[in-house]
Amino acid sequence: MIDLFKAFTTKEDFFYDGAFIAKVKYQRFQSKLDKETYKNEVVKSNRRLCVINCNGYVNNEIAETLTVYLMMNVAVKEPSQPETFKANGTLWHNFSKEEIADFSHLTGDTNSIHLTENPVVQGLFILKELCDTTKTNEIEVKYIHPVYGCNPVYINYEENLITGFSNGILCFQATLL
Repeated sequence: MIDLFKAFTTKEDFFYDGAFIAKVKYQRFQSKLDKETYKNEVVKSNRRLCVINCNGYVNNEIAETLTVYLMMNVAVKEPSQPETFKANGTLWHNFSKEEIADFSHLTGDTNSIHLTENPVVQGLFILKELCDTTKTNEIEVKYIHPVYGCNPVYINYEENLITGFSNGILCFQATLL
């Protein structure tokens, strides 16, 4: 999975500083092998939205795929009156600044929003941790509000739907496929 993320974040001739992930879908079709190769394809690109598929191949067959929906040229703003929730659910993760910076350097995602004093947790980091937690090979995550470093994240499970909250705000919804 990490190698797939590296292939996505280091795509040549593509610069996404200031963009953010609105939605991501991940699927693994076969076990990870050392000889996986990667290919990125821009499916759609305009001033506001860029959709990229990144596929990992083993012997010319797709082993895993990542589809990323990037919102381009959009400033992250705090909602004026966010819908808040009580901190119910299970305490899931508290992403430290160090973990966020390490993940940035590991994957090559040097978007400045991840490397500040109050960093935003990478969407792909959240995706990875959700896959590790649920042991799933197929998931789709919609990001609603940024998760900031050093803030606890709580999750609720309802059948195949996982909702993630931080600071009483709904931050993401994940569907296990």
